[in-house]
Amino acid sequence: MVGTIDAATIIGNQKTDSSSARDQLAGDMDTFLNLLTTQLKNQDPLSPMDSTEFTNQLVLFAQVEQQVNMNENLEAMLISSVKSQQAFAVSYLDNYVEVETDKVMLNDGEAVFTYGLSVDAGQVSINVKDPSGKIVRTFEGDPAAGLHKITWDGTDSNGIKLDDGVYVLEVSASESENADGELETWTTSLGKVTGVAAEDANTFLAIGDLSVDLDSVLGVFNTLPLDDVDAGDDITDVADDETADP
Repeated sequence: MVGTIDAATIIGNQKTDSSSARDQLAGDMDTFLNLLTTQLKNQDPLSPMDSTEFTNQLVLFAQVEQQVNMNENLEAMLISSVKSQQAFAVSYLDNYVEVETDKVMLNDGEAVFTYGLSVDAGQVSINVKDPSGKIVRTFEGDPAAGLHKITWDGTDSNGIKLDDGVYVLEVSASESENADGELETWTTSLGKVTGVAAEDANTFLAIGDLSVDLDSVLGVFNTLPLDDVDAGDDITDVADDETADP
């Protein structure tokens, strides 16, 4: 489960790639200067070394150092941007979000999710699977193109209440003979944000036990939206809307 974090401690003091490169450059520069000094001390006064080669080496070191400086500035900008994004994510707490995912969180015996169709389909069914992959509920979906919402009361095909937790969504749709275009499906899940977490440059929201990437958020709401779908009719989990569990 993803836990809540303090926005001020989202990114730790980690060694960046540019700081490692600077350390290596400093070591290489020391080695080069030691070798150069030794060569100058032991050169033949009557046949001194050609300064062109080591001058070119110094120029190359200067160019590398400039590149390292540029990388450090870019990393500083990236870290600042990530911190701002992750601190902003804390404002999602206790709000409802819609995220693009094939999973849904059943909480207090209630779950809300949607499925989408790019074109009209011939027939649509939506399977809800438990963590082991077993189908616990099947809904018959509206085959019209667009977005359709399903509210689930957390019961299986026999009307038995299931435990709260994360369930997997699977949309099966047959192509319609009159459809104009390729049939594509997708699912989204709606739920209340209960935690925020960070991993490297990524930010995650927790909807109960369900962890989702901040980039997958499609909308934020004060209350759980139940009747705001633009296309398609809502489908509720009544007996006529489900098929037998295979």
